[in-house]
Amino acid sequence: MNAVGAAVLSEVQKEVLDEVLVGVPYNSASQFHEYFGTRAAPPRFGQSCAWQSFTAGRLVAERSGITAEYPIDGRHVAAVYRRAEGLDILDPYLLHAEPLRLDRAAATDGVVQLTVDAYPFRVKKDGSPAPSRVRATWTLDDDAVRLDYLRYSPRRGHNIASRSFVLRPESQLETVPPAADWVRPLLVHPEQHSVSVRVLHPVTRQMAELVLPLAGRPAGVAEDSLLMLTKDNQGAVATHGDTRFRRDLEVVADAVGAPQDDVVAFLLEAAAIHRAAAPAGLVLAPYSLEDE
Repeated sequence: MNAVGAAVLSEVQKEVLDEVLVGVPYNSASQFHEYFGTRAAPPRFGQSCAWQSFTAGRLVAERSGITAEYPIDGRHVAAVYRRAEGLDILDPYLLHAEPLRLDRAAATDGVVQLTVDAYPFRVKKDGSPAPSRVRATWTLDDDAVRLDYLRYSPRRGHNIASRSFVLRPESQLETVPPAADWVRPLLVHPEQHSVSVRVLHPVTRQMAELVLPLAGRPAGVAEDSLLMLTKDNQGAVATHGDTRFRRDLEVVADAVGAPQDDVVAFLLEAAAIHRAAAPAGLVLAPYSLEDE
C-alpha cells in the first residue's frame, strides 16, 4: 500500500470507528433475538461486542477495499489491519476514541505500547476531565496484542482495569459472522449475566446504560422490569423507580431513536429468550449495584 492509500485507509478507519461508537451501540440482547428468536434486531438498537467489530470491518471494506483480520479471545473479537509498518485495530466495544495504530518503529525491547483516550469521559471531584483509556501492548516476537480498558472510577479517584483481552494471530475467525451453531453456546455462557444496551449519545457524547441482570429473576417476564437498573456517564447506578433511572433511560432511548417502552421490551424479550435457551443448572453471578 502506498502513502496515499495508507492515508485514505487511516481516514476511513477513523470515520468508521466514530460512526460505530455513536450509531451501533453495544447491545448484548441483540444476538439473542437474532440467533434464538425470530428476527434480527433493528440496527439502531445496536449489537454485541463482536458484531460491533464485524460492522466496523464491513464498513471499512466497503469504503476502502481493505479487509480486516478478526482475532478472537474467548467471546471477544476485534478488527485488525496489518501494514508493513505495523498494525491498526478497531475495537468499538472498548470505546477508544481513535483507532489504535501500533508502529514497529516505536518498539522498545521488542514491545510496542500505545495508550489512547476512551469513553466515557468522566469528571473528577475537582471538575477536571477524567477520560477512560485503552492501552495496547504488541509483543513483536509472538505477534500478540493485549488490550486493556482502563475506566476512570469516580469512587476510587483513579482509572481501574475494567476489561482485558489478548489477540493472538493463531486464533482467528475464518467466517464472519460465525455459524449459528458456534454462536448459540457462547450466548448462554456464564459470563453473560445480564442483557444491556450501552449508548454513547451522538450529541452530548455522554454514556448511559440500561441493564437487566439475568441472575435471580422471578418467573414472570413482566416483573423483570422492576429489576432493571441504569448507569450514567459517571457510572452511578440507579434502580427502577428512581428519578435518575428515568433520566438515564431517556438518554438511552433518545440515542437509539426509539420509544422508552420499546427499549425496555427489547431487553425483556431477550431475557425471556435467555431463560428458555440456557442449559439446566446454569449459575450466573449477581450483577453489582455499586457505583463505579
